[in-house]
Amino acid sequence: MKKIIAFTLAIISLLSVFSLSSCKEEYEFGTNLSFAKANSIEEMKKLDGKTVSIVGYMSTLSPISGAFMYLLNLPYQSCPFCEPNSTTLSNTIAVYAPNGKKFKFTDRLIKVTGTLEFGDYEDEYGFNYSYRIKDATFVEVDTSEMSGELKLWQELASTDVVGKIYEMYDYINFLCFWGTYTYNWDEGKDYLYPADIDMFLVKDGAQFNYGYKDGYFDGLIATIESVDKTAFKDLVKNIRDAEKLAAEALQAYRNGEYAAVPEYSNSFGDGRTQYKMKDADEYEERLSKLYKDFASWIGEWEV
Repeated sequence: MKKIIAFTLAIISLLSVFSLSSCKEEYEFGTNLSFAKANSIEEMKKLDGKTVSIVGYMSTLSPISGAFMYLLNLPYQSCPFCEPNSTTLSNTIAVYAPNGKKFKFTDRLIKVTGTLEFGDYEDEYGFNYSYRIKDATFVEVDTSEMSGELKLWQELASTDVVGKIYEMYDYINFLCFWGTYTYNWDEGKDYLYPADIDMFLVKDGAQFNYGYKDGYFDGLIATIESVDKTAFKDLVKNIRDAEKLAAEALQAYRNGEYAAVPEYSNSFGDGRTQYKMKDADEYEERLSKLYKDFASWIGEWEV
């Protein structure tokens, strides 16, 4: 599958920023690098080649060799996060051990120190990123005097709702840009046509049936509010705004508000026919902003 839009993450100053801290002075969290700063390529480029430190959690997905790991600011995550329907890392930093060394997994909060390096990377899992931390080491951080905000953040992360919100954005991206998706048909690989869409939405077990089900968005919000009724109101608003966009795009598809056009996403480069939603440019702008706001909200939760 291929998506048309590339999301550019940027720092957004939120009115409510949660400061997560420990009373242990030796762990001066986030002094060099933060996940909020990592959402801005321009800010990160200023640190290219410099020694950086950042605090986060090791994803449980890591190569057997231990040569690298994925660092997130959420605990309990089995996979790194990506921009919708892509292999480009989002809210995740790839961290590489020195040559000949390897990382041993820990589920504890850790402080990583290494050299920030820009490049064009694709790792053995197929994930892509434009920077990484190399020659890195880490130490575990004492969280015995964890702040109340950090405990709340860990409780939210343990529900896996953040991962489900990433899936939500994959679902909305499909509704807005199904014409750019490809599938291996008996006759060969090709773009999706209008008659194909229900195959991906309606049937139980279909790729995007989870988002099509009644009560889907309400269920995400119920999970969030089961942790705290008010602490995550910005996240709840983001989901409601995403729900509105999804409903509009789905209804536009049902109304036939699309047209056959010459190939524009250039997956094949041979000028074949694609379909494009009438309001695709508006959808791109709205979806990009929603996803950027969500990614920036996550980045604001610093330890």
